[in-house]
Amino acid sequence: MFRLCVRNTISHYRLSYQQNVHNQKIASKTLTIVHNIFGRNYCSKQTEDNLENIYYGPLTPQIRAVKLFSLGSSIAGLIAQPIIIREASAIGSTSLLVAVCSVVGFFTFVTPILLHIVTKKYVTDIIYDPDSSTYKATTINFFLARKQIEFKPDDVQVPDIPGMFTTMNAKGKPLFIEARHFNNPLHYAKIMGYDKPMDFKLGDTNYSDSESKQK
Repeated sequence: MFRLCVRNTISHYRLSYQQNVHNQKIASKTLTIVHNIFGRNYCSKQTEDNLENIYYGPLTPQIRAVKLFSLGSSIAGLIAQPIIIREASAIGSTSLLVAVCSVVGFFTFVTPILLHIVTKKYVTDIIYDPDSSTYKATTINFFLARKQIEFKPDDVQVPDIPGMFTTMNAKGKPLFIEARHFNNPLHYAKIMGYDKPMDFKLGDTNYSDSESKQK
């Protein structure tokens, strides 16, 4: 009887010990998973917090609204064009048919292209990454999608004679920005190269020396 009691007691403690070990393993795995999840989220948030929004183009909502209206009118024109041409041809006037096709084609194809040519250089916002000292400028493409170009101040070239709606060329892409819309004017000066020594282009000194000696 005593042996049976001892045997039952030992088996009971053995089962409880195995259960505790199993529970500890599950708890440690759970803590590891939770730690990894929170660690990844914290790292991503910390990385995102390092980015600094230094510029915002105030005409961004207006440009987006105009391009959206233009694309909508183009889609509507494409859908209605067969009906309009059929109704115009039913009248039997060739001049009327040509005029209707010209007007519909202009608002369907030409207007969105002209708007895109004018607005494709407009920078909606610029984000600065202090870890890599790089800038990310965002523009809007033809289909209203955001397009980013990453560059450094060394990749920027300021043209001597700026073109239409062009302030600088970043990696060969013309962009339009305004100095007054920067949160920190030092970033504008750094991008445009105003912090570098100025070259007044006074001419070739060797040529002027040789010319003075000949005189």
